[in-house]
Amino acid sequence: MTTVVDYLVATGLVEPGVPISVEPLTGGVSSEIVAVTGPGVALAVKRALPQLRVEQEWLADPHRIAGEARALRLAGKLAPGAVPELVHVDEEACVAVLRLAPPDWENWRDLLLAGTIDPEVGRRLGDLLATWHGAALPADAANVESFVQLRIDPFHRVVAERHPELTPRVNAVADRLVRPGSSLVHGDFSPKNVLVGPDALWVLDWEVAHNGQPVFDHAFLLAHLLLKSVHRPGDAPCYRGVAEAFLDGYGAPVDELSVNVGCLLLARVDGKSPAAYLRPGERDEIRRLGSGLLRDPSAEILDVWERLP
Repeated sequence: MTTVVDYLVATGLVEPGVPISVEPLTGGVSSEIVAVTGPGVALAVKRALPQLRVEQEWLADPHRIAGEARALRLAGKLAPGAVPELVHVDEEACVAVLRLAPPDWENWRDLLLAGTIDPEVGRRLGDLLATWHGAALPADAANVESFVQLRIDPFHRVVAERHPELTPRVNAVADRLVRPGSSLVHGDFSPKNVLVGPDALWVLDWEVAHNGQPVFDHAFLLAHLLLKSVHRPGDAPCYRGVAEAFLDGYGAPVDELSVNVGCLLLARVDGKSPAAYLRPGERDEIRRLGSGLLRDPSAEILDVWERLP
C-alpha cells in the first residue's frame, strides 16, 4: 500500500477528503501499528512484519495476520467486548484494521510499572482465559507455526542453548507445548497486551493464537508479574495479589505451571526478546528464580514470591 490513508480510502473504510491524523503506536516488535483518527474515524491499522524489530535476527511469516483475525473473531464471539472489533483483514497485504480503543483507556503494563496495581484486573483476565480455553479454533486454522516462530524458537530453544545445564529440562517443556491441543491459547498473554478502561478491558495481539496447551498463557502472565516484582520489590506483595486473583478468576488447577514460568523467566533475560526495563542485578535475580523453578517442578507458584530478596 502507498499510504495508510490511501489504503483505507481504497478499501472503503475512510471517505475521500476526510481530514485524517496518523500516529504510530508503540509497544510491540512484531508489527507496525498506527492509530488513524478523524471525524467518525477511530481505527488501528496493523501490518505484520517478516523481520521483528530486535537486535538479533528473528524471522516470522507475516501471513500470521490471517490467524490473528480468526482468533479475534472467535474470542470476541465467546466474550463480547473483551477484544477490539476486527474491522477488516487483508491476508495478501498482511494487514488488519481494528477498532481503536477510547482515548482514556490505558495500557496495563504501564499502570503496573507505575504502581497502579488492581487485582480485579487479574481476576477478570483469569475469568476470560477460562472462557477462551474452553473453546478451540477450527482444525484448518489451528496450526502452531507462528507460535513456534515467535515463542518456542526465540524463547525456549535459545534459553536451552544458553543454559546447557538446563537444556534437557527446557526442551522437555518446549516439546510438550507444541503438542496438539484442544484449547484456544492466546500465546502472548502479557500486561502490554491488555488495555484497561473505566469499566472494561481489551486483550490485544492474537497473532500467535493456536490450539494448544493452556498452561502457556498462565505462565506467560505470571512470569511478567514476577519480573515486575523483582524490578519494583516494594510492590511485590501487590503483584502477588494480582497473581492470586488471576488464578482464582480462572478457577481450575493448572499442571506444570512452575517449570513453564521458569522457562519464561529465563527467556525474558536470555532469549531473543529480553525485558528492557530490567537492570543487570535484576536479571541475575530472574536467572536464579527461573533456574530454581526448572529444578523444582513441584513448587507452588504463589510461594515463589517468598523467595524474592
